[in-house]
Amino acid sequence: MERFVQISSTQDTGQPPAAQKTPGDTTYVCCNGEIIPAEAASLPAADRGLLYGYGLFETFMVKKGRAVFVEEHLQRLSSSAPKLGLLLSEEDCQTGIINGINRVIEKNCLQEGSLRLTVTAGSESERRPGILITVKKAPAYRSEHYQQGFRAGFLKNPRNERSPLVYLKSLNYLENLLGRQEAISSNWNEGLFLNTHGCLAEGTVSNIFLVTGDKELVTPHVSSGLLPGVMRAKVLRKAAAAGYRCRERAVLPEELFSAKECFLTNSLMVVMPLVEVDGKSIGDGKPGQATGEIRAGLEI
Repeated sequence: MERFVQISSTQDTGQPPAAQKTPGDTTYVCCNGEIIPAEAASLPAADRGLLYGYGLFETFMVKKGRAVFVEEHLQRLSSSAPKLGLLLSEEDCQTGIINGINRVIEKNCLQEGSLRLTVTAGSESERRPGILITVKKAPAYRSEHYQQGFRAGFLKNPRNERSPLVYLKSLNYLENLLGRQEAISSNWNEGLFLNTHGCLAEGTVSNIFLVTGDKELVTPHVSSGLLPGVMRAKVLRKAAAAGYRCRERAVLPEELFSAKECFLTNSLMVVMPLVEVDGKSIGDGKPGQATGEIRAGLEI
């Protein structure tokens, strides 16, 4: 008999937890195509995603009752799955997952918040991926974050740019979680990884950009050891269309302090001003004009 373990719908965005649910406030998830209360969701105890962190995930912003950039997220998922040997069919992506996303939003009456899609490798014997869609019923970031900007610091442990896992949004996420713990204990909003060569890589949950001059934008090259985020790609395209000269290259950490502005990106924060690193101000220590223009140009 196959054994199952219960799972939780909690998502970790690095932000303070939302208010406690009232007794009648049920959260629903989609577990292998079935819409059920979060408390009833379970995975087989032999699922390799549970045992080894073998799987992938994507996080979607929900805005005005719809998931944002679904096509881009599923393209990344589809391209990553074969690299891990996950047997994820086109029907799984185009029918099961998209339908599941829409049904979870509808069942939870979700207008603003986020979804997490988790794809596990399944058991060794069956090798059938498990597909779980969970929900968070509140925006991950608050207006004051954008008004004040984020403070960050350099993390103690380096990012290994030679690891294949760096370039996949895999369930093997402990390195990032340990980085987030270090950031929180240091009273930072985000922690920044340097790679084994001492160059800037990425944040624990974000990509980073530097505004180095008038209409000049720099971001670490993917080979520096980073997950190329959906929002990172959006920013590069939109900024180039707006007349910015965009460069992807190796970035030394000290370049942050000579930049005019810096900002962070991911699919939930979109574009977040970065105003301080290791206690040192970036630019004038306030969210910059170019950052605001780039965020406004994304039209989310």
